[in-house]
Amino acid sequence: MVNVVKSAVKCYKKKTKKTVGGKRKIYEYNQYLVPLKRSDNFACNEDVFVMPKSQIEDLVGGNISTVEDIFSSFDSKNINIEAYERELAELEWKHNELSKSYKELVSKNTKTNKKLRLDFERIKTLEDENSNLKKDLDELNAMYRTLRQKFEIESQKNKENEEENSVPKDKDIWTSLKSRLGSKKDGEGD
Repeated sequence: MVNVVKSAVKCYKKKTKKTVGGKRKIYEYNQYLVPLKRSDNFACNEDVFVMPKSQIEDLVGGNISTVEDIFSSFDSKNINIEAYERELAELEWKHNELSKSYKELVSKNTKTNKKLRLDFERIKTLEDENSNLKKDLDELNAMYRTLRQKFEIESQKNKENEEENSVPKDKDIWTSLKSRLGSKKDGEGD
């Protein structure tokens, strides 16, 4: 809070003796003093501003009691400014923390996106391999069916050849025909 201290300027003559050019001269000038009380609570070597009463009256418009009101309003504004500065410092700290967490999240997001992209590429290659293997399997199944048909035809031919070859070699063709014809006749009689 700003305190307006009222004090009177005291003036007295001060004399100094100096030797100039071998002659002793006495110089006299005015010395000014503004006495302060202990209750004003000023520290040693503290800077103060002194303003004549007439200038204050001109500044305020004639009523000096409003000067303290003006200074107290400055104090309240200073208190508000200090509160705003504290709030600003707190907001800057929060902003820094949020920036850090944002950067971490962006980094995690980038890593996750990269991992997802690699996984999608891997899935694509696996799907391509799967379709290629499916085509190969279909081709193998077709080859298997073809070979199976050929095998069945060949095995049928082999059976027929074995039946024909199972006829004893010492018999001639007429005896084999007779025996076959005879077996058919025997089968008809049953």
